[in-house]
Amino acid sequence: MISIIIPMYNQNDLTKQCIEAIRHTTSDYEILVIDNGSEVPFQIPGSDVEIIRHEKNLGFPVAVNQGIEATNGEIICLLNNDVIVTKGWAASLAFKLNEFDIVGPCTNFASGMQRVVLPTYNDEEELNQQAEIWSREYQHVEEVSYVIGFCMMFERSLFETIGEFDESLWPCSGEELDFCLRARASGFKIAIDYGTYVHHYGSETFKSMQQAGELDYEDICIRNEKHVAAKWGDDFWEKQMIQPEKSA
Repeated sequence: MISIIIPMYNQNDLTKQCIEAIRHTTSDYEILVIDNGSEVPFQIPGSDVEIIRHEKNLGFPVAVNQGIEATNGEIICLLNNDVIVTKGWAASLAFKLNEFDIVGPCTNFASGMQRVVLPTYNDEEELNQQAEIWSREYQHVEEVSYVIGFCMMFERSLFETIGEFDESLWPCSGEELDFCLRARASGFKIAIDYGTYVHHYGSETFKSMQQAGELDYEDICIRNEKHVAAKWGDDFWEKQMIQPEKSA
């Protein structure tokens, strides 16, 4: 079983859309929503969804750590609430865990190597059609140093081995990179599954928090990047692609 953990703060309609896409495309799963103090508490009918609510926004890393501890699946998927998954996504990513330890898909909105461009789609039906065409043409997996955390999958045993996500990185930004880099430093392998495409609206929670005056997005990014850089070097963003070793 795959435990799908979805942290959220407001954006209730997006979260419902995210969950409905999971229901249409996925089997053998459980969903745990961590409601980080949304103004209107999140609710959705269905026995496949459990909700844990906080009265204030504790941030993405706290939510995912709590979610992993509270779920039962041997496979963990961390999913942003502004992602719309596509047919076969979970089975494809889970299959890649036979060779790799952390896997992420490609998408329309992400930093680095996971961003790709598909023909325009206007609804979920067209999204799934374009994702299927893409998948037939780009069945390629590339080992990398990290994946972006809008959608990432790994086995529970990895989390138990390398430890929790860094909860100091509030509300989020950089915690998945640190997790991946710790995994790689311990000998684990990370990959992008280019045959799996999902739609990512992108930074929707950050945008709403910025508009509400709850944070300064640029300041958060600068602060968190300094924190990650102190551990992994100032050029960590530039090292997603694994360079071939030079022959002697």
